[in-house]
This record gives sequence, C-alpha cells and structure tokens, in this order.
Amino acid sequence: MNHGFRGSSIGPSRAFVDFERVLLKAGISVLRFDQPCSGNSDGDFLDLSFKDWIDSIVYFTKKYLETGWRVGLMGQSMGASASIVAANREELKGNIPVILLWVPDPKSYARVDSEVVYEELGQKYYGRFWNEAKESEILSCIRKYRGKIHLVYGERDRYVDKRDIKELIKIVKEKGQPVKILKGQDHSRWEYNVAQRVFDEEIKLLEKYL
Repeated sequence: MNHGFRGSSIGPSRAFVDFERVLLKAGISVLRFDQPCSGNSDGDFLDLSFKDWIDSIVYFTKKYLETGWRVGLMGQSMGASASIVAANREELKGNIPVILLWVPDPKSYARVDSEVVYEELGQKYYGRFWNEAKESEILSCIRKYRGKIHLVYGERDRYVDKRDIKELIKIVKEKGQPVKILKGQDHSRWEYNVAQRVFDEEIKLLEKYL
C-alpha cells in the first residue's frame, strides 16, 4: 500500500489500516510502509523525491517476487501514481497482475520550479517532487500496463486536475477495466460505508487475479 503526498502508511482516515484488516481476513498479505522523508521514515520532508518513491516500491516488490509471492500494487493519490510507474519499470514489467488505484494524479499540468521551496499544510518541499512526477509520464505508463486495473475517483476531487481525471478514466475504460466514481466524495477521507464498498470490490478483483 503506497500512501500519498503528505501521507503515511495508515492512509487517509486510517483507510489503509481498515483495508489491510479486510484483506488479511481474506487471506491476502499486506505491506504498508512510510516512504522516505514521510511518516516515521528517516529524512526531512524538504528532501522528498518522487523518483525515490518509485525506487522504494520497486525494491520491496522485487523482494517479494524473488521469494515466490504474487504481488499486486495499491496506492492512493501520488502513491497510486508511483504504483503505475513502478509497475512499468523494467524490473517489474509483466510481473504485476493487478493495480488498485485510488485517485491517482498524473500531474500533467504541473507548473512549478524544481528549485523553489513551496509550503502546503505546514510541510515545506521542493517543486522538483511534482516535476519528477510529471516527467515520469504517468498517463503513458498506464497505457502500456497490461494487467488488471481498478480505478477510483471521488466525484468532488479538488486536487487532481479534471483534464487528467478525464484522460485517465478514458484510458482505463478503453482497456475494458472498471472505473468507480464515488458520488459526493472528495479526494480522500471518504465516508466509511463508501470506503467499505470500495474494499469489497477490490478484494474480489484480487482474489480473481492474484
């Protein structure tokens, strides 16, 4: 489970914790971790790097693949974006049968200076985080991905550019993969019962393809 920008391994409103418990009951193991410079991990938030996020996902995924596990990736927001890119890295390509994507943000329209320090909700960071994400060509990566996808967006998402949402939905639908739009929900902190329905759908997908 890959958390989003300014997030941690518990997920928004502890959604990762809740989802993990449901997954474990279904016999599906889970790895949750804090990305470098996030949560309880070492490093200052100022040094945050999207490239490091991708490297972390690839590192852990390879470890499990090498010991014979079947691995799916799941992420929220920029964690979902990083999961898309990681699944297309040469080391993992063709070995990830399913990705679960909660509100991924391709950052196609990001306009920031890599060397400028920005601040958001009490956290300072360099603009390069967003530019690294943009340069990762997330939309291109999801076009190339050949596994199963479950894409979820809140109807009232206020963070992801609407043009990016529209394009991602189009790509996933063209692949014949499911897209779920959560009525009345924002980018994160979905209503409890709404989140439970997402969990139920995704468990069915994992049980079928993992």
